[in-house]
Amino acid sequence: MVSAWAAENRLVLAQVAVDKKSNEITAIPLLLRQLSLSGCIFTIDAVATQKEIAKQIVNDGGDYVLALKGNQGILHKEVEKIFETVLANQHSQIGTYFSDWLPNLISLRKG
Repeated sequence: MVSAWAAENRLVLAQVAVDKKSNEITAIPLLLRQLSLSGCIFTIDAVATQKEIAKQIVNDGGDYVLALKGNQGILHKEVEKIFETVLANQHSQIGTYFSDWLPNLISLRKG
């Protein structure tokens, strides 16, 4: 089962069952079709960090924050390089946040 959770309202907006022979990657696009995506920010686990899912969100007017893990090979390495460049150059337009309780979390935010 995958769910769309409205964090601010603490409310499940929609749910889709995951087929036994499938996974979340195939269920999430079905879930997104049930929602009005315009102006919303979606956070999704690393398993669903897929081009088509991101494209669906953006095409429908939403934004996203997708998780990324080391098992996502090339994409993970490319993102690491971006973070290294930003941190090394101390870009004034981007603030960074380091989490004490999640040591691998670095958040970049426009200033």
